[in-house]
Amino acid sequence: MNETLLALLPAVFAAALVLAIIGGLALRPRRIIRAQRETLLPGIQVRLDRPKLGVSASTYLTRSLATGAGLGLLMALATGAWLTFPAGLLAGFVFVWSQLEDRRNERLNRYHKALASAADTIVNSWRTRPSMNRALEAVAKYGQGDVAADFEEVRAATRSGVSLPSALQKVADRRQSPVFDALATALIVAEESSGEVSEMLARHAASTRQMAVIYEETIDAQRGQRSDVMWGIVGPWGVMALLRLSSLATGGLGYVFGTLPGQVAAFVAAVLTVAAYANSHRVASRGLVVERVALERGGRET
Repeated sequence: MNETLLALLPAVFAAALVLAIIGGLALRPRRIIRAQRETLLPGIQVRLDRPKLGVSASTYLTRSLATGAGLGLLMALATGAWLTFPAGLLAGFVFVWSQLEDRRNERLNRYHKALASAADTIVNSWRTRPSMNRALEAVAKYGQGDVAADFEEVRAATRSGVSLPSALQKVADRRQSPVFDALATALIVAEESSGEVSEMLARHAASTRQMAVIYEETIDAQRGQRSDVMWGIVGPWGVMALLRLSSLATGGLGYVFGTLPGQVAAFVAAVLTVAAYANSHRVASRGLVVERVALERGGRET
């Protein structure tokens, strides 16, 4: 009877944990700070769209469950305690989320570098002939990747009668990049100024390059901090795996994780491991959280 109960416990824990995770993610946010279109989407998609992770809810759930199953299996094999499987399943959601954030940050890093090049292109174009349309056209023609597409969008919008601040604000809201915000603000000032602004644009170009470097250095520091934490997290599990191999070689003699208290202890250790990883990711990401403001002076971000 005890053996049957022990065998069923992991399945019960896993089923309850999965239902709790999916149910919690699917709920809509109860507190709305301000009206925004993302609140019309299902709960999980809202949480994915808000930080611009760029995946659908179904893709995130599929990847997380597959990754979590693999991690749970590794934990269970390393300790012989199947109660660690639910914690591994939970780790899959945290691990995939952190991967998506890393990829988003890398995309932003490449975008910022392209913005630095675009700022230099704007300065050179303005010094040749002071014209906002020609500056936008130069970036659209000689810019890199998404930056060229964004400036082509702004140029097309202004040629159709949309104001420059409104056209830039639309791109800024999509990119959520403080580096783009600063460059766009400089362009708005340049258009509204009646005097020579090439030196001002040159200063902003230098500032854009500096901000791109700072962002890249912040990402590198984040990776280093998380790597240090990972060694501290993985190390004990390596030791437990060695103990498991030793116990198998001796027929399981005196192996504590084979008992019910040992299984519970292994489960607690697994939960603490997941919590430590999640906390290290949250702390390391703090330096990348930047409060954005509306580009148009005197306006309010919607």
